[in-house]
Amino acid sequence: MDQARLQALTARGYGKAAKRIGAETVQYRPTSLTDPLASPYASFLAAFNNDAGFSFKAPTLWGKPAVFGLFDTTDVQAGDILVTGGESYFVARFEAFQPPLCILCDRTISLFGNASSGDGTTDDSSSSACPLAGYQDDYGTSGGDGVSPVASDWPCSILLKGSGEASGSSIPGAIKAAVYQLLLPVMPGFNPQVYMTAADDLGRSYVIEGVEVSQYGTKCLMRVQQV
Repeated sequence: MDQARLQALTARGYGKAAKRIGAETVQYRPTSLTDPLASPYASFLAAFNNDAGFSFKAPTLWGKPAVFGLFDTTDVQAGDILVTGGESYFVARFEAFQPPLCILCDRTISLFGNASSGDGTTDDSSSSACPLAGYQDDYGTSGGDGVSPVASDWPCSILLKGSGEASGSSIPGAIKAAVYQLLLPVMPGFNPQVYMTAADDLGRSYVIEGVEVSQYGTKCLMRVQQV
């Protein structure tokens, strides 16, 4: 069978199912790093479940934001952001004949470059390579942080991964700096970099300590900034 035709039939089939059980959903395809939800790209009915067979026997589990999307997949790609019923998802992976893998977002985050991290751009003029090799600025003090973000207000998932190591402040009663896992969608012309600082919509500040870039998006390990 013609694979393109089979994919078209699959996409329409998902769409027909979503018309029966889905909710109105707005699709965004970001073109700007500083305003990812500036302009809606499309709208459709969609439903989400942690079961690829869409049995809807259980809700999305705490700490497990990966779900599958049930909607017409005629025009969908990794990095699309979907907003429905007061919740946001981003498409992490879409393969032919399969439901899209989506990540349920619980926060929005802004990223700030500095002298150690560069700005994360991926074109030929990128300054994302660290200009101060071997230099580590755990507190994001090396200029630019907190002033003008290189990426702002991106829906994301932030998960607590561990208590981390002691801050080394020698202050009596000091607690360990918590470590978090950040999941971000594919972003246009940009990859987060180690040493970047970040701030979420709750006002918490972090330093990025590890970055994994893939076709799914970006996974980062972040440590809460110590005062």
